[in-house]
Amino acid sequence: MALAFGACAGACAGALGSEGLGAVMQQAAEQAAKESGEEISEEDKAQLAELQEGLADAGEAASTVGNVAMFAGAQGILGLIGSIMAFIALGKGNKATIGGVLILMAVVVSLWAGNFPSIGLSNVLQLIAGILAFVAAPAAAAAAVE
Repeated sequence: MALAFGACAGACAGALGSEGLGAVMQQAAEQAAKESGEEISEEDKAQLAELQEGLADAGEAASTVGNVAMFAGAQGILGLIGSIMAFIALGKGNKATIGGVLILMAVVVSLWAGNFPSIGLSNVLQLIAGILAFVAAPAAAAAAVE
């Protein structure tokens, strides 16, 4: 879930990160006015300036969403690696401390991502997995496999 959320947030950040779009639109408007032989009116210039301000705000939003994408991706990768390591350790009859620590680190990393509630479900699931990795009895898991 965290990897999917990170990918989606990354795509959204890419779509928002179009700060140079305002300058391109202004050049296009000036070129169109030049070709038609008219001057750009003050009202059109004001609208272009307002659009550029809005696009600057979109650039800040892209930065914020990009950070969320990075932290969500890190959460997904840490959780995946930790889960695999815990599964292998418990399967061999060992304790899964390293895997549990990695899973709990994934939860901490996701909390740094910000206050997006969409990451909440993966936080809860990885927190449960981390606790179970520490609580699981490796001897019973190894005996069940045999």
